[in-house]
Amino acid sequence: VFKSHTHHRKGPARFRSLDFGERNGYLKGVITDIIHDPGRGAPLARVTFRHPFRYKQQKELFIAAEGLYTGQFLYCGKKANLIVGNVLPIRSIPEGAVICNVEHHVGDRGVFARASG
Repeated sequence: VFKSHTHHRKGPARFRSLDFGERNGYLKGVITDIIHDPGRGAPLARVTFRHPFRYKQQKELFIAAEGLYTGQFLYCGKKANLIVGNVLPIRSIPEGAVICNVEHHVGDRGVFARASG
């Protein structure tokens, strides 16, 4: 019986929860750290967003796409540009673009093709 190593995991890797700012515009975050998570093949990126409604910071863990670096700005939302690492709706991505971490239902935070690019 195989048991995966789960003791030193950093946390669940998923998109931020969908809100008004992400549905109608975009939110800007910065990659503060790229870390190794034991038991996972891809590295994780720790992204810090400014909370859209309160005066505080939101920290999320994304699966680091190939080409991300510390200090890079990341944009999440409907009006974000097509750049490596940005989070966009699938309808605004042109055919033939390389994608990773696709949501099955809107707001489920990514379940398909969870790879690093």
